[in-house]
Amino acid sequence: MKRWAGILTAMLCIGLTDLATAAEKTKYPPPRFPSYLKPPKSIEDIMPFARAAVRQTGGRTPLGLVEKGMTVAIFTEPTADDMVMQAIKRAYEERGVKVQIVPEHVLLGVSKEEALKAVKASHWYTSEQGYMEAHRWVTQRFSDPEVPKKWLKERRPDLYKAMFQKEEEGVAPELVELGRRFGGRNVAEAIVKYLDQHKEVNVVFWRRGGRTVTRKSLEPHGSKFYGNFIFDNRWELMNKAATFPGDVWRLVEERVLEPLAWVDQVHVTDPEGTNFTFEVNEKQAEAWAKGAYQQGHLFMFPHQATGRFPYSSVDYPAFTKKYNPRFLIKVNGVFAGTNNHTGSFPKIEVRVKDGYVAEVKGGGLYGEVWREFLKYPKINDLTYPFHDQPGYWWIYEAGTGTNPKFFKRPDENMSGTNSSERNNAGVIHWGFGLRLDHGPDKPVGSKEWMEFAKQNGLPDDHWWHIHNLLPTYRVRVRGTKNTWLTLIDKGEINALSNPEIRALASRYGDPREVLSDDWVAHLPGINAPGKYEDYAKDPWKTIAGVIKKIDSGSYEYFYPVVKKK
Repeated sequence: MKRWAGILTAMLCIGLTDLATAAEKTKYPPPRFPSYLKPPKSIEDIMPFARAAVRQTGGRTPLGLVEKGMTVAIFTEPTADDMVMQAIKRAYEERGVKVQIVPEHVLLGVSKEEALKAVKASHWYTSEQGYMEAHRWVTQRFSDPEVPKKWLKERRPDLYKAMFQKEEEGVAPELVELGRRFGGRNVAEAIVKYLDQHKEVNVVFWRRGGRTVTRKSLEPHGSKFYGNFIFDNRWELMNKAATFPGDVWRLVEERVLEPLAWVDQVHVTDPEGTNFTFEVNEKQAEAWAKGAYQQGHLFMFPHQATGRFPYSSVDYPAFTKKYNPRFLIKVNGVFAGTNNHTGSFPKIEVRVKDGYVAEVKGGGLYGEVWREFLKYPKINDLTYPFHDQPGYWWIYEAGTGTNPKFFKRPDENMSGTNSSERNNAGVIHWGFGLRLDHGPDKPVGSKEWMEFAKQNGLPDDHWWHIHNLLPTYRVRVRGTKNTWLTLIDKGEINALSNPEIRALASRYGDPREVLSDDWVAHLPGINAPGKYEDYAKDPWKTIAGVIKKIDSGSYEYFYPVVKKK
């Protein structure tokens, strides 16, 4: 009886009590981009958004979790906007919070001018070169990056040239080396030293992603880490994502996750070609549900929810006390797309058999590099610690955004980054390659894991992302033949239409506006004019055209619609 009560609750929570297929929309939502984004003329233009941000308790940057009387340290990248940061500081101080804004370049002992030159030297590309995501894997996932670099250069000098020649021959080597130090282990070590000296600091915010790994890098001060910091620029601060009600945000996430403990099969599709399924037994489903919560980035695949101490949904960002052991799931099907964390690439199709990458088709240079490293020495043969099957190339991540107000930042694409779109509600980014967040003894990095990777010259973390921008994510209720729940329908989280959530959202205004998606990806042949086949060959051509129209104010899909005078 209890079981069926839970299933019924889960079905009602996402607004579905029938067999879900019939309830799904027949058309993909048209493109959107927020029309209200305006550059600030003074700090006073920023302050309303800054005040909202320092009260925001949801997402990857929950500044509102800091209480009056605390001291918070915010560690910023060289590109952080000074006026935006001063607005954040002022808004926090209005709340009675003491603020220390600490630039990374100060920690490393260089000027901001030097830091910006260094970052540009090591980040010379735009999002047109989406294959450069592989560059970060090579340089940041191996204890000695020179080993995989040498291996690639000997096998495929053409690929090596595309990834490394400009930074090796085009600029001063010392600038490239300095650029690599920002945001990585060197900065983490400097932050630890800073916190050793500034014991008054209660809370830390740092980096744009990778919360669990960031927290591990700050030990023994990991418990002070509350989240990433993305509000260092006007694009991500001066929008409705920062003002999205935290209690509504939390309830949406709870309703998405609630069915997971009751499912036995998952089926995911996407108009770019993703189509795969996997099954879980009762014990696996329960373990997945216990570990799936992370604010603003739900773990919608069991591998990412296991091999860790889960986040507490009650006392976030604390971890729970019980370890969630890793188990491997037999996924079968195709993961396809044209975008990753760096940018775009010709359509790629990754075929997975029993959870492991079996084939990579297409993808331009991104696919070429990936296919080479599928054959890297030992990578398919050795068994990583705390795993019962060999190999590295398992599907690992299904990070799912939950805030409908986030959007694809045009400016970051021009500097070779594409991380903002993953925060939008319903967007899923898939990540490949093994990762283990914690060992079974305590919620810190596993020395056994890192030592294994180092001794065998293997990567110690996942990467290799594919973004699905309009996915449909369906789960089957355990013990039934055909009772399916649609959690995400063509890129939109169904919980946002739930009467309970709409009632809560009505406290903050018209729920249709509060919960509306302010951004939808522009995909020709799917939800925009044009042929998908043409787009898939050269996605950057479309993306660059959209950016140009947004910058000029002529984009035909601005939302809300801009009325002509």
